[in-house]
Amino acid sequence: MKMENLSYREAVEHLASIAGLSVPKSVSFDGEIGRLRKDIYEMNRIAARYFHDILMSDKGKPALDYLLNRGLSMKTIVNFGLGASPPEGWYNLINHLRSKGYNNNQIRQSGLASTSDKGMFDRFRNRVMFPIIDHRNNVIGFGGRTMENDPAKYLNTSENVAFKKGSNLYALNFAKSTKTGSLILCEGYMDVISLHQAGFNSAVATLGTALTLDQARLMKRMTDNVIICYDSDEAGRNATKRAIDILKSVDLNVRVITVTGGKDPDEFIKTHGAQKFAALLTGSVNHIDYRLDEVKRKYNTDIDNEKVSCINEMLGVLSDITNKVEIEIYIDKISKMLNVSTENLLAELNSVKKKINRIRENKQKKEELENLKGMNDKINPQRSKYLKASRAEEDIISILINYPEKYKKVLENVNETDFVTDFNRSVFVVLCEKLEQNTNSNVLHTLSALFDSDKIGKIMSYISSLEAIEVNDDKIKQIATTLKEEKIKATMNGLSINDNDFSSRLDDLRKNRKRDK
Repeated sequence: MKMENLSYREAVEHLASIAGLSVPKSVSFDGEIGRLRKDIYEMNRIAARYFHDILMSDKGKPALDYLLNRGLSMKTIVNFGLGASPPEGWYNLINHLRSKGYNNNQIRQSGLASTSDKGMFDRFRNRVMFPIIDHRNNVIGFGGRTMENDPAKYLNTSENVAFKKGSNLYALNFAKSTKTGSLILCEGYMDVISLHQAGFNSAVATLGTALTLDQARLMKRMTDNVIICYDSDEAGRNATKRAIDILKSVDLNVRVITVTGGKDPDEFIKTHGAQKFAALLTGSVNHIDYRLDEVKRKYNTDIDNEKVSCINEMLGVLSDITNKVEIEIYIDKISKMLNVSTENLLAELNSVKKKINRIRENKQKKEELENLKGMNDKINPQRSKYLKASRAEEDIISILINYPEKYKKVLENVNETDFVTDFNRSVFVVLCEKLEQNTNSNVLHTLSALFDSDKIGKIMSYISSLEAIEVNDDKIKQIATTLKEEKIKATMNGLSINDNDFSSRLDDLRKNRKRDK
């Protein structure tokens, strides 16, 4: 089999079979990924106009009435580009896209169509349509709310190279320009739209899933402050607690609104109006106060053993606080709340911290043992010693293979001397030489000619495990900075440099990075 005669997917599948690996369905290698992504953006733009035109026609009257009855104005409906998918027919959008010159393969890959044994059909039927637009103003997908009794109340575009649910936020295209200095994080499309209509244009929402780390990082690029405004039911409170942990992990300042007099923000706005919601925003509490209140509501503190459990859980909430003044403030709050002396609370807090530290140490040891299992890596024996650097190197290699159009941007940030492990450096050099000649060339053919099946297997594992991230210029810079920092660490360790000099070198690197920005 001649590699040069194969398509990109066929080449990947051929190499995967040699290495004894399978190509996951979640990874798309069809054609030139950059071109495909642009095609999907354009198909989505066409679909958004199509759905909006349907909404404004006789066919869309039930959907339009639904939106108007939910309290949305025509101005808001137009502003958000809301639409409707036809209630009858299975190929309406497919035929419309065909009329614009797109073939079945392109339409299938857009996520706008589904397939069965009988063939391809429209993914969205008889639904109110919400275009999902990224912060660069590309229409990346859709959410559709059923107008029937479909058990799938909301349905999203299927994931593809342009649309990852866990990496985007609804209405961020509007909220990115907010002057409030914070984002309001909601759960649903209608919550966000109602808040924007009421003048709170910093509202965003996840796309039908729990908050992800990628979404938190995306918010961090826009602001340092997030106000969580989830539903007030038990599911909403549980989601709030999970969201707090994720948002804090990327160093965001987190406050929480407790919506009263209505299950969700949309209902609250309708019932009480914008002024009352503004008061809720003003009265939002920081995440520590919120979590302490949530713990308190779980227990009957008139019963001694429940009171002890309540205290221990509250102290667990405080265990990560390092600021002594902040600890003193919250210890005093708990003392007054539960009528326990501050001295006893502080003593117990130290005990709780020791227990938590032991748990973390045990977890770290388990992770170190897992890393040691990689010591027998014959292809890249340096990986286990330089694990963080290796992962960054693997991400760079994955980007070069999956996103060859990013080649120049990668070279602006990384060169072969930044690589720590010899094997990954050799792969990087080969890829760069090939892409320098032609970014549209089949780099996998080059790799297969230079590396044996075991090494190809290692490279394929990089490709197939590529994290579901938005590969943009900022992400490339982030990976490159990690790699450069790890290279300095590896170099300095080899030279036995002292801690002060090591810190100084890292500071210089970070200053250069800020200057480059």
